[in-house]
Amino acid sequence: MTRNALLAAIGAGVLCLSAVEAPEAQAGGRVLTGMDTVSIRIVEGPELDTTTRVEPDGTINFPYVGRIKAAGRTEDELERTIERRLVELKILADPRR
Repeated sequence: MTRNALLAAIGAGVLCLSAVEAPEAQAGGRVLTGMDTVSIRIVEGPELDTTTRVEPDGTINFPYVGRIKAAGRTEDELERTIERRLVELKILADPRR
């Protein structure tokens, strides 16, 4: 069950990050912990969609980007990190341009 979905405009698409089976979110989203499940969806980029578990080392593996530290970050922080990496790798356009 998804309790919180976050959106951030990215170029032509929208990044949706949600922690599955997460307790109530606070400002900035819920702080992720080891073994949480995270669902990542790129609107207009469905080939990038993935659902992954936060590994015991605190990271997630996101296709095309690699390992990203997730545990200890809020959902919003993880969302911004993924957005920044996708823009740096030129997979998505920079939303500020």
